[in-house]
Amino acid sequence: MAHAPTRDGAQLHYHSLGRGPTVVLLHGFAMPAFLWLPFVAPLAARYRFVLPDLRGFGGSHHLALATPCLLDQHADDLDDLLRHLGESQVILGGLSMGACTSLQYQRRHGFGAVRAYLHMDQAPCVRNGPDWQDGLLGSRQAIKLGAWSALMRDLEHWRGQAFDQLPADLRARLWETLAEFFGHAFAGGVWRRFSGLARHERLIRQVAPVVNWPIYMDTLRSYLADDYDWRPSLPRLQVPMRAFVGMDSTMYPARGQLRLPEWVPQCELVRFHNCGHAVPFESPRQFLWELGRFLQVHRPARTVATDRPLQLQGRAAENP
Repeated sequence: MAHAPTRDGAQLHYHSLGRGPTVVLLHGFAMPAFLWLPFVAPLAARYRFVLPDLRGFGGSHHLALATPCLLDQHADDLDDLLRHLGESQVILGGLSMGACTSLQYQRRHGFGAVRAYLHMDQAPCVRNGPDWQDGLLGSRQAIKLGAWSALMRDLEHWRGQAFDQLPADLRARLWETLAEFFGHAFAGGVWRRFSGLARHERLIRQVAPVVNWPIYMDTLRSYLADDYDWRPSLPRLQVPMRAFVGMDSTMYPARGQLRLPEWVPQCELVRFHNCGHAVPFESPRQFLWELGRFLQVHRPARTVATDRPLQLQGRAAENP
């Protein structure tokens, strides 16, 4: 298994696949990094893909947060990962929470180590306000965040306890909340119905482990309380940027995402019609085509120094 040491002594898990210029892809909330594999495997002969499990998720699920702000933690872990890789210029991409992590990394550390940036279905501001109404869940935000706050207060009393010690009704409320959240990731009815399986504890625990169950609570709280408005820092983003926008996204309304060039003039928009928030899963063919096109445009002219033998590390190596 491949791991990168972080500044607090933790070991961040990641997969490494392919050879060529390094591409780092960051997953969304509760999405283990190995779910990228079907999309990157066809391109692995030309690029090296590094797919980290962000702290609290996938192979890094057991790692506790060392800082109170979730995205500060993820951004610092990304900085440590890039230093561990020893790459001077990577292509970076992030979906949803992974895109949030990318923007927080840019705000905290700059994009000096980034050649080009692929931004996937994420608004430049999470919380709504007088000048912004296209944040998380759009017009539904106030109602949904109120319900989340109540759940967070009830769960806080059980922090430090094993998940199975939580009352059954409280566990059910958590899974119901997560199932509803996942449902907003999809525009298609089939995918929405599939996300509803998260209400069934025996099923969802196969995907969302509970050893470090407070991470789900901490993630929701972070969206409630922390400053995730990147509009002031986006003008400092000076590398080529392309934004994939699910035109039917209810997680982050497309209207707000289409305004990204207001803060990043060099940002190129790619519209995914009849597609919601989970762009790779709802539009896999277009996604793979557009990903390959983006990587080809920003592939270094000479890659001898970055080419590596074909390799597969992490869980994918254990389960070929």
